[in-house]
Amino acid sequence: MLGVRVDELQAIEALQEVQRSRAFQDSLVRAASEPVQLVQGAVTNPIGTVENVGQGLGSVLGRARFLARSGAQSVADSTRSASPAVSGLPAAPDGEAIPSAFTNDPFGYNRARRDWARQLGIDPYTSNPVLRPLLDNASAASFAGSFAISTAIGSVSMGANLVVTLDTDVREAVWNWPPIDLARENETRLRAMGVSGRTTRDFLRNRWFTPSLQTALVINLTKMGKVSGVQSVIHVASQMEGEANVRFFVESVRMLRDFQVNEGGLAKLRTSGMVPLGIAEDGQLVAAAAIDYAYWDKTAAEFAHRKEFKAKRRTVLVAGAASERARQNFEKAGWQLRSGLRG
Repeated sequence: MLGVRVDELQAIEALQEVQRSRAFQDSLVRAASEPVQLVQGAVTNPIGTVENVGQGLGSVLGRARFLARSGAQSVADSTRSASPAVSGLPAAPDGEAIPSAFTNDPFGYNRARRDWARQLGIDPYTSNPVLRPLLDNASAASFAGSFAISTAIGSVSMGANLVVTLDTDVREAVWNWPPIDLARENETRLRAMGVSGRTTRDFLRNRWFTPSLQTALVINLTKMGKVSGVQSVIHVASQMEGEANVRFFVESVRMLRDFQVNEGGLAKLRTSGMVPLGIAEDGQLVAAAAIDYAYWDKTAAEFAHRKEFKAKRRTVLVAGAASERARQNFEKAGWQLRSGLRG
């Protein structure tokens, strides 16, 4: 999480500078005075107001059908027993607020938010308590107050190396598509991987997986090719809480994806608590842990000697660095440790 927040500092500075301008303040005032007109415009002329560019009636109706179906399924699911609980998953830290829902608007009014995010090189669904309200105001000023995004950012010195933690495919999807379209596409991708029904619905409804993190996980799994066990991974994801835990899981799956792309051989996925595992056709077991530093302690020792990890060859992937003691003790326990794999 620290790396994510550091990457967002420049965007905060840029937005603060933009929002001190008189032109921005005037646009924000206009935005505050016109919410009723905007809603009326969407109802009376949906094609003209969708995404500010007019995507067509088919797109609007498709989103409306998806929302209606999702709502009906949510009501039906609430009358049935919950999915089996996953053991070993930590709760969200005390005081951490669950993210907002972003799929309630079939007309995709968050286009301005995504345009600002693209210009700044950030996640439009950031939870940063400083950046998010700045992005909210900027989006309102542009969408309802006609404040020009490109002109505003052009006047601010933005670095060319702003780091984004999501890969190119995820960034483009998140910046280009409204949340409801992302959810629909993610549902389609999951169905193609053999995941459907209650597991998919619970995952798509888990607000800890923002549109960006949800899409990142699904795309990472898609890029692994034909592997079994995706259903179990999504089942675990559907019950996860806390942004740090979700980011750990998404990044860990990303490391398994890279292993599969570069070396191949993984045929099955499963999890051990929050740790995703890949099992190769020859029985090799690969565990991925998106931690910043691996050191040897009681927890590491317990992990290395878990009976469920029995395999002829075992590899543990670590996102950050590893101490020499950790490396030696993992090797004594029969593991090959690979570190420095953060994307």
